[in-house]
Amino acid sequence: MIGLTLYDVLAIPTTASTDDVRRAYKQKALETHPDKLEPTVTEQERRAAEGRFRNVCEAFQVLSDPAKRKAYDDRVQLAQKNKQHWDEQRDRRVKAREEWARQAKERSEARMKDRADFYENLKRIKEEKQRYMEMVELFYQELRDCHPELESRRQAALERKEMADKGQIPRRHTTRI
Repeated sequence: MIGLTLYDVLAIPTTASTDDVRRAYKQKALETHPDKLEPTVTEQERRAAEGRFRNVCEAFQVLSDPAKRKAYDDRVQLAQKNKQHWDEQRDRRVKAREEWARQAKERSEARMKDRADFYENLKRIKEEKQRYMEMVELFYQELRDCHPELESRRQAALERKEMADKGQIPRRHTTRI
């Protein structure tokens, strides 16, 4: 349905005859007439009652005249067709948005998985590097234990390099480590 129609205002079916429209109008006019209100009602309630009464009068004017009623029925029928068309378009838009959201979620999850894999690989590389550094340090320690003079030579080379960096001796006399 497209909302409140003139038939709904008078509470009659769309197949009602002109006499049915007249009877329904008389009944609704008696129910909604603003003069039937108590004198203690607020101005807002009075305006609301006048609006309801105007709706009843408009419904009667349109539905009691066969030409106006046919034009009104045609407009209602067209509105219902348009509503169906609009509903179909809305449904298509909703489906398209849901599909886009699903794809966006998949892309996001793929990026998160890629990022997690990247950090896992980075962690693995750091662990391998740490193991390698431990192996190298172990190798150097064993080498120093076997040849203690290597450590003293290394220290002397580091001192010469430090002095060269400070400019105390020319660089060409230093050895590279």
